[in-house]
Amino acid sequence: ISVVVGTVSGKNDENTDTTRVRLDDSQCVGCGQCVGICTMGALQPANRCAEIQVAKQNGQTLVAVLAPSTRVGVSEGMGMPVGSSCEAQLTAGLKQLGFDYVFDNLWGADVCTIEDSKEVLKAVKAGKGPVFTSCCPAWINLVETRYPEVIPQISTARSPTGIICSVIKRRWAQQINKNPDDLFVVGVMPCTAKKFEAARHQLMNNGVKDCDISITSRELVELLKEAGITFSEERELQMKETKEGKMDSPFNEYSGSAYIFGKTAGVTESVVRYVFALNKLPFNKSKIIQHLLWESKDKSQNIKIFEFDAAGQKFRACIAHGGSSIEELMKIWQAGRLKGVDVVEVMMCPGGCINGGGQPKQMKKGLALDRAKGLDKHDMESEYKDCESNEMMHKMLKEWVPTEHDIHDLLHTHYENRNDAQNVKRM
Repeated sequence: ISVVVGTVSGKNDENTDTTRVRLDDSQCVGCGQCVGICTMGALQPANRCAEIQVAKQNGQTLVAVLAPSTRVGVSEGMGMPVGSSCEAQLTAGLKQLGFDYVFDNLWGADVCTIEDSKEVLKAVKAGKGPVFTSCCPAWINLVETRYPEVIPQISTARSPTGIICSVIKRRWAQQINKNPDDLFVVGVMPCTAKKFEAARHQLMNNGVKDCDISITSRELVELLKEAGITFSEERELQMKETKEGKMDSPFNEYSGSAYIFGKTAGVTESVVRYVFALNKLPFNKSKIIQHLLWESKDKSQNIKIFEFDAAGQKFRACIAHGGSSIEELMKIWQAGRLKGVDVVEVMMCPGGCINGGGQPKQMKKGLALDRAKGLDKHDMESEYKDCESNEMMHKMLKEWVPTEHDIHDLLHTHYENRNDAQNVKRM
C-alpha cells in the first residue's frame, strides 16, 4: 500500500521522496481497512495483475486459488445483491481470463482445520494453551512486529492458502508432469495482507514461491469488467450446471465448514465440528455456549468466549475480530486472563475476511456482514458439514503428504521476531 501526502493548498501534491510515506516503516500490518474507507482513492494496494498476462505469454500454466469470501465479494462488485454468491460465474470468468485451472481454497481450509485441531489438542494435553490461530496474515504481521512474545503460542499450521499452494506446486505439479516454476499460482483473495504472505520466504521452496502473487476481489472485478464479462443471479443458476462453472479436480472436494472460514468465529466452529466428528458425535451449534467479553462502542468489533463439551472434555475458545478488539485481546492475554482458554481465533478485519481490505467498497456501513449470508447458504447446501467427512481430501493427504516430515514441510511454517528489525513501537 502506498500513500501520497499533500498540503491543504494542493501545491505539494507530487509523488516524491518527501511526500511519500513508507508504510513498511510504520505500524501498518497491511490489513487494508484504510483502503476500504478512503473516499479519495489515495490509498491503493500494489497491483500486480499485469504479471498474469506476462506469465501466460511465457508459457506458464495459470492456476487460480479462490478464497471463500471472494465469491461473495466479487458478486457485489459485479452488480449482484449483497450476500449473493457468484461461485459458478467466477470460476467460468477466471477461465475466460486465461486461467488453465481454478482451484478452491476451501480444500486448504479443511486441511487447515485438521492441522489447527492437532495443535490445539496437543497444547491441551500438555497444558500449554492457548493456541492462537494463524490464518490471518495481518494478524501474523502484527505479532511479528509488535507482539513477538506471542509467537510461541501461534499455531504453526499454514493458512489455507499457504497449505493448498504448497501442495499444488510441490505435489500436484508432478501429476501433470510440470516443475513447480512451470506454474504461476495466483491467490484470489478478499485480503490485501495476502500480498505480503505470498512473498514470505517461509512459503518458498528452493527459491520458488508456493503462491506467486495474490490479487484482491476488487482487482479481479476490474479484470472481469475490462474483459466485458457480466454477472447476474439468473446466470449464476445457469452456470452451476455447466462444466465451466465448476472448480477443477482434485481440489474441488470440501466441507461446508470450509465456507465459514470467511467470517468471524468460522474457524472456531470448523474446529468444533471436526472435534465432534472425531468423537462420532452429532454437531449441534446450540451446544456452544457464548459469553461476551468485550465490545466496541459501535458494536462492530467484539471478543467472545465459546464453551463446549465433547465426549466429556470441556473446551474454551476466544474469538476476536477487528483492530480495536485485538488491542484489547493483547491486554487481556498479557494480564493472564486467558487461562483456561484452549484456542484463540483472531481476524484483523471486523467481521472477518468477508470484510477484508481487498473487498469491494460499500456505501453503507455494516452491509459487509450481510456477505456472510452467502457463505452460510453454501454451508447449508454442502453434502457434508465437517472436514472429517471429506474422504477425497484424506485420500490425497495420505498419498501426497504421508509422513510427519511431509506434513511439517508442506502444511506448517514458522514465524520470526521482526520487532527489532523495524524498531516498531507498541500501540
